[in-house]
Amino acid sequence: MRPWLKASIIGVCILLFPARHWSQNHVQWSSIYDASTHEISIRGTIDPQWHLYSPKTDGSLGPIPLTVTLEKNRALKEVGNLEFLTEPQAFQDDNFGGTVYIWENEVRLVQKIKLKKKISAIQVTLNYMICNEMQCLPPMDVVLSIPVNP
Repeated sequence: MRPWLKASIIGVCILLFPARHWSQNHVQWSSIYDASTHEISIRGTIDPQWHLYSPKTDGSLGPIPLTVTLEKNRALKEVGNLEFLTEPQAFQDDNFGGTVYIWENEVRLVQKIKLKKKISAIQVTLNYMICNEMQCLPPMDVVLSIPVNP
């Protein structure tokens, strides 16, 4: 096969199969809006042997803690702070040189909101880094589209 043809085929494969298809997430996310409580509930099921970092973790240590960002939308307002229902575990991590706070198995969180007008969905972006005992994967964004049926 000619070198330029081989390079072209590789280039097309990269365009057709983005890096996210080659990497593994290790967290399965589910979400729901509860109209009776006006809350967005998000649950992350974390694969065995993997963990993600709580915002309690000092960002200067190195690991990227979970951040949750609601898409800016005039139709809704966040009420109060994001609440983490799953308490993270404190762990002395010599690799990062300090105490980190991690979730294993599951993380659950809720955010109360007020809808100012009717919308079909709420967009939420989760940014985090997932690690096991051997490696950490690069930080990733996961976008959830949560249906709203007021």
